[in-house]
Amino acid sequence: MKSNLKTSLIIFLVVSLFLVLFLSSYAEAKKEYTIYVVVHGGIADPFWKVCEKGALDAGALYPDLKVIYTGPAEFKLEEFMSYIEAALASKPDALVCTLTAPEAMDESLRAAIAGGLPVVAINAPDLRKPEETRIPVLTYVGEDSYFIGVTAALETLKRFTPKRAVFCNHHPGATHIEARGRGYIDTLKAKGVIAESLDITDDAVKGAELTAAYLKAHPETDAIFCSNTLRTETIIPRLEEDGVKVGVDVKIAQMDCSSKILEYIKEGKVMFTMDQQQYLQGYLGVVFAYLSAKYGYIPPPAPVSTGPATITADNIPSLEKLVKEGYR
Repeated sequence: MKSNLKTSLIIFLVVSLFLVLFLSSYAEAKKEYTIYVVVHGGIADPFWKVCEKGALDAGALYPDLKVIYTGPAEFKLEEFMSYIEAALASKPDALVCTLTAPEAMDESLRAAIAGGLPVVAINAPDLRKPEETRIPVLTYVGEDSYFIGVTAALETLKRFTPKRAVFCNHHPGATHIEARGRGYIDTLKAKGVIAESLDITDDAVKGAELTAAYLKAHPETDAIFCSNTLRTETIIPRLEEDGVKVGVDVKIAQMDCSSKILEYIKEGKVMFTMDQQQYLQGYLGVVFAYLSAKYGYIPPPAPVSTGPATITADNIPSLEKLVKEGYR
């Protein structure tokens, strides 16, 4: 009798063990991974729609992955932070985000990372020094902001030496945009060019008015670096209303692509644009986060550079279709 009980107990334990292992494996197989992608926006901006396409295309690769792409309608730090906090509160399996204001984001992200959350930064890095003070994200996917500004200045200087230049800052307070402006200004000043930054706000129409007013106050200004497609598309017609011959009286260096920007390059109104390939930022950010959350993979160390590539009229035929399809 005791032998039968002992045998039954062993069988029960073995069956229970296999059942637990089976259910555990089944649950793991059925698990859906949720990754939030939070950007500082605005998410309806053409630039960010390309990043969104990259993120969602990456999410579509994996049947067990759900990607939620979110952020404020326009850049406002308080709203951006509320989206970050909401994403963290939802307990996602991973977070992909722009480190637009590292000081403000530091405490929340450090706590989440310490709790085991994989976090990948895209587009806007933590640029604080020394490096040990930076938020310990898995990696950063994007461009080197300061180097973008340096490149814009050097490409401008290849074409002509400006009398006076202005960087139009459409996201004052965003550390990566400010670094972009510093790179441009520092490089031009080193060559003896008067250069400064102009706060054109997040409002494209207001920004165009501010830029027009700046040129009236400083008519010797003959070079502009504007690092957002929507702002340049608004600034150019506004300057032309004042009789400014864009491409002649003032020459524009640009960041990122759109169909209209390519058209302006063809017309000679924009000297060149630099492509940071934000589709890759969204795409690789999600892939790295997913592989880390599911398999514990460690992505390539930061920075995983996505640009810039300088685009001139010679490159346009190969880019027009990709821009229309939302890849560039």
